[in-house]
Amino acid sequence: MNDLYRHFGRRRLWEKHYDDKPPTVNVTEIWRRNESESSVAVESKAVPFMTFENWLDEPADKNIVTAAHTRILRLVWVGQDQATSRHGPPPKQLERLLDIWKLQDGYDYALSCAAGVSALPHKKTQQARIFTATYHPKLAMTWSHSVTDSGVPNTHVIVFAERQEREELLHALQSRWTPSLIDHPMFPAFLCTLMLSQELDTTLEDIKTVVRNVEARTGHHRFTTRRQTRPAAGELGSLSAEMSGCAAKLANGTRKLKVVEALHAFILQHADLNVVTVSQEPTPLTKSQRTSSSYYDTIIGNTGEKTPTSLSSDDDPGCTTASTLLTQQHLPLLAHRAEMQAVDVAYVQQRVQVQIAALFHLIAQQDNAIAFETASATRSIAKDSLQDSSSMKMLALVAMFFLPGSFVAALFSAPLFVWPDSTDGGSPSSSGGISLATKPQFKLFWAVAVPLTVATFGLYAVWIVAQKRRMKRRLKIGEA
Repeated sequence: MNDLYRHFGRRRLWEKHYDDKPPTVNVTEIWRRNESESSVAVESKAVPFMTFENWLDEPADKNIVTAAHTRILRLVWVGQDQATSRHGPPPKQLERLLDIWKLQDGYDYALSCAAGVSALPHKKTQQARIFTATYHPKLAMTWSHSVTDSGVPNTHVIVFAERQEREELLHALQSRWTPSLIDHPMFPAFLCTLMLSQELDTTLEDIKTVVRNVEARTGHHRFTTRRQTRPAAGELGSLSAEMSGCAAKLANGTRKLKVVEALHAFILQHADLNVVTVSQEPTPLTKSQRTSSSYYDTIIGNTGEKTPTSLSSDDDPGCTTASTLLTQQHLPLLAHRAEMQAVDVAYVQQRVQVQIAALFHLIAQQDNAIAFETASATRSIAKDSLQDSSSMKMLALVAMFFLPGSFVAALFSAPLFVWPDSTDGGSPSSSGGISLATKPQFKLFWAVAVPLTVATFGLYAVWIVAQKRRMKRRLKIGEA
């Protein structure tokens, strides 16, 4: 089975930034106070890169504010972007960390998953159980859970997390959890559930804000308290883009909700895992216990006290206090919250679809109005063109009426003919008729005018042919 995990681990979906020599490595540790069963201390710090090896070798016991504490959880943050100025361990140190904590297979498999949660096969000779939880591209987590020789549970976690997810996980870690819950192997998965559930609520609130604004602009709603305004002509496209973005976010929210449900089922399946030793196998819940509706009859607080249900630690000897917290208190609340989130997602999705359809029809109406205005303008232009054409025809008729006379007047006014006149030495015709002789320039006029006219018409014909060929080439290119 491990071969299958290694096979999938060859392909990584995460491409995060690594710094060969980061100044610090961000870590989080949880310490349990030895004198109290309900007190823990959470430390988040930046370990200098040069002393990271020393941090790995630190003892599991120390005094915090004069009280003896035992470390029960260690978490290393890796794979941050350059913009955050926080980076994970360099590759060599990370490989060493994975080797010490025996998380190489889980690490590789977690980076190959798009979403989900899994438990790697457990060997009898292997003390730690290894788990993974992923939600690409925001979160990839692998952790191991084991027990020390002195009987103290120990959890090691390696997390790929974006800035927002890291802050949410750190905020969840700072909550006042009971040590027995932190000791449980499913505590990291429980943190992932809280983070994804919180992010889903935030996403839904952001989408609702956008939808309310769009509903006010389109007027397609029946909310009496909402002020209605007409959308401007140039806003419909941007509003439609906003709604498409909301639909994409809702799809992502649906995916996130499925991962939350998978985490709930996984935690419920492994809720009764005892701390695994070399000679001890996990004790999973029975099918009847996993499907019992009594798990969802309780709303919880954060105190760790058991509440009356049909299943208790007395009914099931293998059920520990942490398992009771998970199965009878925490998981019922989270499951009910997930159900209500699914209802909210469906409700918001319906509103988004209504606005998308409304914007589609509004844009279609706007396009039809523009098309109608364009058709009206085209008819008006056609009418004006017809009037202009009639006027041009009239002008052409007037020009044709005067053109012969103008040509004759221009021709005879040119110095191409010899007119009988006493002033230039000519004598009037004895018969009283008109005598007309040509000058040499007469032949020169026709010798120049005729070829020039033919050349002008020839150039015009060449230009027309060239234009037609160019249009044919453009049409061929467009068809190709």
